[in-house]
Amino acid sequence: MRHIFVIPRDKKGLNKISAYLNLFKRLFNERYDLLAHFSIDWRGALLARFLNVDMSVSRRTDSRGSFWHKSFNFLAPALDHERPIAEQDVDLLRSANLYKKISAPAYDLSISSTQKSKLNRWLKNHGMYSTNKLVVIHPSSRWKFKEIPMTSWARIIDELISKKINVVISGSKDDLETNRLIFNLCQSKPLLAKNFTLTDTAALYERANLILTIDSMSTHLASAVKTPLISIFGPTNEKNWGPWKGKYKVIGLSAKDAEMFACRPCGQGGCEGTKISQCLVQLDPMMVTNEALLMLKA
Repeated sequence: MRHIFVIPRDKKGLNKISAYLNLFKRLFNERYDLLAHFSIDWRGALLARFLNVDMSVSRRTDSRGSFWHKSFNFLAPALDHERPIAEQDVDLLRSANLYKKISAPAYDLSISSTQKSKLNRWLKNHGMYSTNKLVVIHPSSRWKFKEIPMTSWARIIDELISKKINVVISGSKDDLETNRLIFNLCQSKPLLAKNFTLTDTAALYERANLILTIDSMSTHLASAVKTPLISIFGPTNEKNWGPWKGKYKVIGLSAKDAEMFACRPCGQGGCEGTKISQCLVQLDPMMVTNEALLMLKA
């Protein structure tokens, strides 16, 4: 991957217009053979028409008209609610005859020996040795309706540590406040990862015996480094966004648990606009703990 261009979402007014012009100028100055547009944002159709690429592909969608559908050389089927997004993304390449296998490949992220050594030194300096199992927990999201209560995480962590299991709480710098609150609620203190880069976190995940996470990027990072994981889902459809290949368990309440959870996955930002998801608030933390202990024994 040579370049990553970032859409200037954080800018306003003339600054935003100027940032877009500079972005498009940089794109026009490159010479691309293929444009694969994975969303249905209008910017993709405009780029497909003006970038002068040899081949362009996106998805069919009922929410766009002929201008959209005629902007691309190839169109993949519209998104559905049954297949993993990993498969549906590869549909774009299949539609352009660039990928012909039945199944999309697994995520794959290799950790360098230098990064592994750095992580092992960090664990050792904090008194965590390889004799105990290591569980890494990612409890936070910028979308709070995807989180289980902090008290639930504290119960899970206390139970795991009582079984002589090492626990690390991880997250980005934006997650640190929530992670500290969880840390303070724990009777038995886990190790709190601070100022970790994404590469540091990937090394931590690769070193772990198990990842416990909510529906977030951490689910896919764990899949990429081939570490077993448990991913907790609330409003989001795990058929689309759940772990991709590898060893995993998805926990999500349904009508089998109680009739009130028949609405899950609803795809909403919390119950009735509250930004609070009862299917996560009422999740028994012992359900997560028991599943974790089972996976660690396997």
